[in-house]
Amino acid sequence: MQTELTAPLADAPFAMHSIASRLSPDARRARQRILVHTLVQGRPFNIVRNHGLASAREIEELLVQKAMVADARGDVPFIYPVSALPTHHRVTLAEGRTFSAMCAIDALGAAFTFAQDTQIQSKCSRCGEPIYLRLQDGRIASAAPAGVHVLHMDLNQLDDWAASC
Repeated sequence: MQTELTAPLADAPFAMHSIASRLSPDARRARQRILVHTLVQGRPFNIVRNHGLASAREIEELLVQKAMVADARGDVPFIYPVSALPTHHRVTLAEGRTFSAMCAIDALGAAFTFAQDTQIQSKCSRCGEPIYLRLQDGRIASAAPAGVHVLHMDLNQLDDWAASC
């Protein structure tokens, strides 16, 4: 099982500044450790219990840079693109791990965050119809239904991406 994330695919179409680009190298590594912890444990990381995954400075940076969200108990239900809470957007990594993404766009972004091919099982937020996507080498390799469309906006213009999902 992979214990650390790898660099995002550099030649991906519609490249935008990643959340990782906002972070110091130490905070990037802490984010990777927290992401992996969340996937392995299947529940939110807790800032108070921490398990030595991140320093107070790294946690503060991740929160200030909006790379993760913490609740009043210190639980981190969301660390982009992973939701520790169930959603309609299920991502399966090529290595086999499965998780919920925060939104449909984050599900697509998981291929870049984890630098591997992904499969996405989702549903249309308007009509509830099931949607399946397979990303290979940073591109949509297959999609169902046949008429599904993926819309993209320039998130580089926004500081808080969650407000635009």
